[in-house]
Amino acid sequence: MSIQASAENATEASPQQMSRAADVAYRHIRHAIITGALRSGEKLQEAKLAQRIGVSRTPVRQALHRLGGEGLVVLERYRESTVARFTGADVAEIFRLRAALEADAAGRAATRITPAQIDQLETLEQQMEDVFARLGWHEHLEAFDALNNEFHMVIARAADSPRLERILASSLELPASIFALYREPVDDRTRRTHWQHREIIGAMRQRNPHWAQAQMGAHLMSLLVPPP
Repeated sequence: MSIQASAENATEASPQQMSRAADVAYRHIRHAIITGALRSGEKLQEAKLAQRIGVSRTPVRQALHRLGGEGLVVLERYRESTVARFTGADVAEIFRLRAALEADAAGRAATRITPAQIDQLETLEQQMEDVFARLGWHEHLEAFDALNNEFHMVIARAADSPRLERILASSLELPASIFALYREPVDDRTRRTHWQHREIIGAMRQRNPHWAQAQMGAHLMSLLVPPP
């Protein structure tokens, strides 16, 4: 039975099937927002989303409420929702929070990270550089986003900080539309990110918590949107 068939008939669908359909809807909509397929301020119509994803409106509604709790969707009256708009101030707040949390985690990770995890960081960074060189900034963004998120998650896991993992996986992500707020050429910023990642990996290899903490903080603070 398909997700749509199982989710549309609530009297027959099991709680597990309903939960699975809502999770499918959540992942689909969230991915579309983060990658920019759904743009800031865009109306989110439950019926159209349900048809596109292949589920009923109920799991879509549940997914939108979950995304509302993460700040990616604005829940309005009469079951209307829109993709949240992010200002320069919003972006600055999120990167300041991430800098504080992740710099501390990087310092902890430097003395706890395993050789296998360091190799994983190297592999992820090399993949980011390769896809950027092959596709250019606009085409590589989706792949970069997934690889970059995993890069930061490896460090959070090495820091033995499950709470940070959950925070980073929810309320501290930003949609691709924020890059329109930057005046710096995107290629320059991307190359700087690669260099900063290499510095963080170097600190991990040296087991230097102070270097790791400083580099992670500087990396994230460099992504603050400058005032106009």
